[in-house]
Amino acid sequence: KKDPELKTSFVVPFNILLDSILKGDSVNKLEMAEELLAAMENVGGTARPDVKSYNMIISALSRSSAKGSEQRAMDHLRSMLKAYRDGYEEARPDSFAFNCTISMLARSQQGEWADDVIYKTLKAMESQQKHNTNVKPDTITYNLVIGRLSQTYTKQNAKKVMNLLTSMEQKMESNEAIAPDIITYTAALRIQSKVDPLRAADIAASYVERATSNGDKFQVDRHGFQALLLALSKSSKLDHAMLALKIWSLMENSDRSKENVLDADLCNLVLIALSRTDDARAAVEALSFLSERIRRYNEGEKTMTLPTVVGFSAALASLGKANRIEDVFRLLKIMKVLGKDGAPNVQPDDGCYNSILIQLARSHANDEAMHALRVIQHMNEDLKQISTASLNSSINACSRTSQTASSAVKLKAVDIALQIFRLGKESKSCDAITYGLMVRTCIRLIEDDNRKLKLVKHMFKLCANSGLVGNMVMREIEPFKRKIIANDKVLAEWSINAKDC
Repeated sequence: KKDPELKTSFVVPFNILLDSILKGDSVNKLEMAEELLAAMENVGGTARPDVKSYNMIISALSRSSAKGSEQRAMDHLRSMLKAYRDGYEEARPDSFAFNCTISMLARSQQGEWADDVIYKTLKAMESQQKHNTNVKPDTITYNLVIGRLSQTYTKQNAKKVMNLLTSMEQKMESNEAIAPDIITYTAALRIQSKVDPLRAADIAASYVERATSNGDKFQVDRHGFQALLLALSKSSKLDHAMLALKIWSLMENSDRSKENVLDADLCNLVLIALSRTDDARAAVEALSFLSERIRRYNEGEKTMTLPTVVGFSAALASLGKANRIEDVFRLLKIMKVLGKDGAPNVQPDDGCYNSILIQLARSHANDEAMHALRVIQHMNEDLKQISTASLNSSINACSRTSQTASSAVKLKAVDIALQIFRLGKESKSCDAITYGLMVRTCIRLIEDDNRKLKLVKHMFKLCANSGLVGNMVMREIEPFKRKIIANDKVLAEWSINAKDC
């Protein structure tokens, strides 16, 4: 009676020889091993390479620095899959072969080819899993593929990443081995934040919801925490901003807070997230978040994490957006006090003032011109100068006074714009955009045509004398062009200093 094991024994001596070659010192051992593998395939029958044969050669290639090793590994993986598909049970692939090949592709320098092949390899692994219990992709497998794809910011790669992440989330209830972790989400967030920021915020929210749903402590490293906050800070939804506040609080109360995970830059992201939304509640939350931190700092917690001027600017923007101008000035005063007390990088700068003015310009409120004047005067007093950007933002705020406001309110806005303009002249901060905005303010807000033309002519004359007649000025004066420019002749020296030509 024949030994039932006899039919599978012929591959064993070949594998022993293959193992010996790969463990040898020859510089050509990979080539020799591949020649032996080819010979085994030519012999055929039960001498054909089995899963152990293929795994040995793929493993050896994964340790090699030779160029094209990943392509060779893929060829062997395909040969193994074909042999198994053709009915050779001994070539039944396992997770090792797939994971080893995927690991090689994850660090490949072959660009688009590797991106395409690593995704297809994982999909082939998923397909094998349906009828082959030896193949079981896990979280690490998916993370390798998602990590690779997320390094190249293309819509195609972003779509593949989302396909894989969705698959993991759908299957994790029945298979905890492929549950996405913070590494998965960090990689997914990296590419989505570049391709589709709003979707990145949704991904971050999905992770936070899952990570906090079972009541365990919220534990992520600094890199993962930063990825979550970055994604949430690019959304305009209040829910996402509130989630940024929530995870900051969770991290602050976790063991990670003692490991210097939290810092000023991450604190800035919380306030930036709040500044993105138009909901007035964001200003309340930003002020509350800052007030608590400042209170504790003033009470002696000098290690309390405070934002830098970047985060304070975001909070000021939230307050400006909500038209809470008194809170704006109180916060500016607090920033100066904190700076004198030694808090690093919190002194108000041009960016702070400009962030307020930009939001005032968007409010279309009847009192925004007066608020803009107060901000610009405060800036002039505090910084001893007015930047061109802030000057233009303040005049723009005046120009955007509501069209439904009374004539008196509109004229008041024009007078304020002229006051701001004079401050700009004293600071030598006017540029071509400044004059364009002044002309726009006059045309939009002065109802009397004679007075309007007189002031526009005056502004154009000042602009031309300064060599700042740029494209914006020419566009704005178009309704009065023939009355302002004789014979429609624009002199070259009028635009010599304009940068928007």
